[in-house]
Amino acid sequence: GLQQRLGKNCRVNVCSALHRGWAIEGAVGSEFKVDASYLSPNVSITETLERATQIYGVSILLSEAVVKAASPMMAAKSRLIDRVIITGSVTPMDLHVIDLDYMSLTVEPAPIKALTWSSKQRFRARQFLESEKNMKWHDEVHMSSLFNENSEIALMRFRYTLEFTHVFNMGYQNYLEGEWQVAQRLLSRTRTMLGLVDGPSLALMRFMEAPYQFQAPKGWQGVRDLGLAHVP
Repeated sequence: GLQQRLGKNCRVNVCSALHRGWAIEGAVGSEFKVDASYLSPNVSITETLERATQIYGVSILLSEAVVKAASPMMAAKSRLIDRVIITGSVTPMDLHVIDLDYMSLTVEPAPIKALTWSSKQRFRARQFLESEKNMKWHDEVHMSSLFNENSEIALMRFRYTLEFTHVFNMGYQNYLEGEWQVAQRLLSRTRTMLGLVDGPSLALMRFMEAPYQFQAPKGWQGVRDLGLAHVP
């Protein structure tokens, strides 16, 4: 069936982007049809960032505004991967990623006996989900601690070693400074260091290679136009 055609390594992967900013919520339309909508350049910025997850090959992309609003301990969980110009933003912004390897998780086996849902079971499930959500929203809960204590998150972050982070940061700094030959050498290492392809390393190398052939253009300021980037 479908599982045989997709293969055993197929996973459902949802890519998302997080941005922070103002928006106006209101009803937009005519006398024939009215829809609730959010109006703001920040909405288009968020949509662009969501599409950019495919450019960088990541699951969760964060804007500079989100990282600045996070606690220092939570912000430290992210990795700075680029500085870009996005339509709708008046200034360049840093892009960060939350490194998570979802392929490291094992797939739970299907239940031997199919569960027949009743109204009572659905109510209990909703109660459980609501209690889990409320627990995470509690003032005393720190997301950075959850990252350290949750076994599944720890497993997804296990590949991303301090050595990898150190080498990538050096490559990224050389990329910003226009030392693209050095950046190429360092990012070539991080591209395959994890045992799988690191999307941000590959994305930066693709940008430096075509059409620049790893020579920073004249007047390079460490910022690129994300609207000109192509989804691989």
